[in-house]
Amino acid sequence: MMGIRGQLTLLVPGVVAIALTVVAFAAVRQSNREALEEFKELNLTALDSLSVTVATSVAENDMAGLDTVVAHTAERLEPHGLLELAVIDDDGRVMAHSQPERFNRVLTDGFTQQAIASEGPLWAREGNVLRIATPANSGIRWATVTARFSLGQMEQTYAAVRRRAALGTLGLFLFIAGALFLGMNRVVIRPVRVLEASVKRMGEGHLSTRVPALPGREMAELSDIVNGMASALQTERENLERTVAERTRELSEANARLERMAVTDGLTGLFNHRRFHEALHSELLRCERHKRPLAVLMVDVDFFKRVNDSMGHPAGDELLRRLAEVLSADLRQTDLIARYGGEEFSVLLPETTKAEALQVAERMRESVETKINEGGRWTQRITVSVGVATFPEDGAAAEEVLEAADRALYVAKRQGRNRVMGAKAA
Repeated sequence: MMGIRGQLTLLVPGVVAIALTVVAFAAVRQSNREALEEFKELNLTALDSLSVTVATSVAENDMAGLDTVVAHTAERLEPHGLLELAVIDDDGRVMAHSQPERFNRVLTDGFTQQAIASEGPLWAREGNVLRIATPANSGIRWATVTARFSLGQMEQTYAAVRRRAALGTLGLFLFIAGALFLGMNRVVIRPVRVLEASVKRMGEGHLSTRVPALPGREMAELSDIVNGMASALQTERENLERTVAERTRELSEANARLERMAVTDGLTGLFNHRRFHEALHSELLRCERHKRPLAVLMVDVDFFKRVNDSMGHPAGDELLRRLAEVLSADLRQTDLIARYGGEEFSVLLPETTKAEALQVAERMRESVETKINEGGRWTQRITVSVGVATFPEDGAAAEEVLEAADRALYVAKRQGRNRVMGAKAA
């Protein structure tokens, strides 16, 4: 499809060229009519002059003189396009002719008959031939002078003028088209292309793109409007992105809190029973695959119910929080401690043998006995009992290892509490 530049390049010069062509050809046609009228008047004057001499020669019956006058006149008018010159009587008979062989012939054509009947000059155009006739009077009408003139030279001149007008119009068309094409390219097309490229980039999401300064008041206003729209869209998108980022962050934080709440004990901040079992099963699979040991500790507070009964449940809660801090202090980052339930804690020790686990459990027991009882805060001495079991020595499944540690804990309780007891292999 042709663009606006091509359409205007054809339309505007075309309209101008057509208008100029119409005007030029009208002027040429008018000039041709005027030239024809001048040509007719000039030759009619010549024939009027000849008719006086012809009337005298016919009146005196001087046929030889008539032939001479006709011949001399024909020779003089030949450069003006004369084709033939004749003197005829009232019957149309040729009395003298520029072509002697046509002497004495009778002319019967319509123009000749009209000329004989006319009392004044007569002319008619027949294609590229102009016929003129005038009466030869000298008191009375003695004869009629008729002539035929060629209009070929005049038509050639007319055709040449028309060609020059057409070429001039074509040249003017090309000049206007070229000037309009270049002007449109500079004033409209280039700015539009720049605007189009900028808007395309904006449409691709590059809202920081701005239309550069464009020439012309209208283009400058349009670029300002587009830039303002892009700026507003960019601001709106940035606001939206910030809002989405804030909402996403809040949602992530909320999900993280929910996830922590799902696996964390609300009182002590340790992992809960559910998370401990998930970690136990996962670590057992890994240890089984890599043939590595795993230790499980079950820790229970001795005579915890007495604390609640004597000091109240808030004091019992405070004791559990303090125990969580002390028990966690002796663990590695790879270890996991959880509140198993009530006053009972469970510990997971990956890559740990039973001998190593017993040492860890003993340190934990000593820390509790030493640190928790500092300051005499409690109405009784706080101690813990610990049961220790390992995989695969005390069980091949999570439940088996956990039950073995739990049995060892109860053995420690029965043997007097405040001690560490390892599970006995079945």
